[in-house]
Amino acid sequence: MSELTNFGALLKEQGATYARFARQFVSVARELNVNADAPQRRQFDRWRIAGRVKTTPRDDATQILERMFPGYSVRELLQPADQRPPLHKEKVAVEADEVLKRRALLGVVGAGLGLGPAALEIMASTRARLDAAIESSSYSTATLERWEEIANEYARAYQTLPPQELLADLLADIDEVQQMLEAHQPIRHRRRLCRVVAQLAALAGIFTSALGAHREARNWFHTGKLAASEAGDAHLEGTLAVRSAIVSLYYGTPAAAYTHAARARERLRSAVGPASARSLVVEARALARMRRGDEALPLLRQAEDMFGKLSSQDREDIALGYTERQFLFHLGNAWTHLGRTEEAWTVQRRALAQYAPTERLDPALIRIDRATALARAGEPEEAYRIAGGAITSLPTEHRTGMVMRYASDFAAVVGRSELPAGRQFTELLHA
Repeated sequence: MSELTNFGALLKEQGATYARFARQFVSVARELNVNADAPQRRQFDRWRIAGRVKTTPRDDATQILERMFPGYSVRELLQPADQRPPLHKEKVAVEADEVLKRRALLGVVGAGLGLGPAALEIMASTRARLDAAIESSSYSTATLERWEEIANEYARAYQTLPPQELLADLLADIDEVQQMLEAHQPIRHRRRLCRVVAQLAALAGIFTSALGAHREARNWFHTGKLAASEAGDAHLEGTLAVRSAIVSLYYGTPAAAYTHAARARERLRSAVGPASARSLVVEARALARMRRGDEALPLLRQAEDMFGKLSSQDREDIALGYTERQFLFHLGNAWTHLGRTEEAWTVQRRALAQYAPTERLDPALIRIDRATALARAGEPEEAYRIAGGAITSLPTEHRTGMVMRYASDFAAVVGRSELPAGRQFTELLHA
């Protein structure tokens, strides 16, 4: 008996990673108007391996899985792969003649043998030629809209999936968009593609920064700014400049972060938008860390005022807008470093209430901020307990460079490493 289920065999044939499956799962859920998060990695692995499935998937997950794998019921998907002809058994000859290829493909599908790598290659070749014929050396609006939505899919997945998995898929998508960009395009389409490139480059910078490679992250933000400039999108260009300033906030010095954020806001000319609101908060967070509270407070008030003026679209854009929970997280960080414990905890509670249980990254950082506030208030033991819980709540693959840098900065603020809780936290950092 094969150790894979039919679900696992299908994924293996498609070369699908957990990250790609999770993005597709969420995308199909939206198409079906089903409110469901992607399954956690542990559940995904149980579905893949025969004999590990303990319970039948929920009704919403069943509906999504059966849409993702047409022709299979959930019961069949979770059966051992040798109980239904697995998709990898077909032998499609890849002849040079396209007619023979299509006939071979029809024979495979008609025999119920499924779609393996060779069949998928034939289909992809046919589809590419069809796309080319339809689009006549240009890309359709539908194609461009699909790529514009992909940035949001990655941003949604970032809270639940490890950045290293997302980055692998993202780079493959960037390569595909690059090839599109190199083809002849009408000016209006080229600008939209450049905007897509800028968005994907921003995400590459965010994921790379999360993994601790801050220099490479800045390089990606620079590439993104070039693409945004080519697209004629000054707001997006400013957004990328602010993102680069955030890298300095985590990995450089507060002074550098402040300077970069202030320059970005100057370029934006304080226009109302998520980039301007974010730059104000970065400036305030940097000043708070430099103990320049008198300068930070007016900026926080300006940021709150500007955030209140953002459109609903800006607040819902996870990738390049500024959601309320992000804003509250960052506001809480500023209050924490200003020593304003009550203000910090008020907004941190509001932020945490807006994250789903499956969303891990920001909630862990918010709890570390809470621990920092407690340490500043003279409660080091409780601070270490909360920060340690925040780290251990993250699966190992989520304990990336940025998270551990955040935790190290917390430990530097607390000191008191001779405390039992402090020793345990130090061991956790070096585990």
